Amino acid sequence: MPPSASQATTNPNIPDIKRRVEEIGVFFEQTSLTPTEARVFALLLLADPPEMEFFAIQEFLQASKSSISNALRRLMDDGRVDYITKPGDRKRYFRVSGEKWLGQMREGLAKLGPFINTLSKVIDLREGTGSAEFNRELEHIKEYFLFLKQELPLLQQKWDERRKA
Repeated sequence: MPPSASQATTNPNIPDIKRRVEEIGVFFEQTSLTPTEARVFALLLLADPPEMEFFAIQEFLQASKSSISNALRRLMDDGRVDYITKPGDRKRYFRVSGEKWLGQMREGLAKLGPFINTLSKVIDLREGTGSAEFNRELEHIKEYFLFLKQELPLLQQKWDERRKA
């Protein structure tokens, strides 16, 4: 059975877990998560065992039911988190979904093509404006993403081969 929030705070494997959740949460806020979503995600990354039930998350983070519920719903919609159930237990245990999270990141990378196309349109529309330096910056950004788009499939292939080995 997963530890309660009070047990998680004294987890000897992660000293000062509340501070660690906060530090990691601040990072994930920078990836478009709300503060509550970021803290829930950070907590689930550090949980041992790697799943927690709703009220343990709420107790640990000292947040309202609605904010935890909304955060979990969005994290599940994003593919970062899912849940499991256990025989004879009606509770849902939330956990980081590693494969879905990786898939979400891959989907983001797949959007490079449309991003580059849009940026190309912007550059074309800006042609002849009085902001040559800014236009060069946009062109530099486009070149960078074109490079990534070209190289990422090769890296993906190497990664897949490495995982098979």
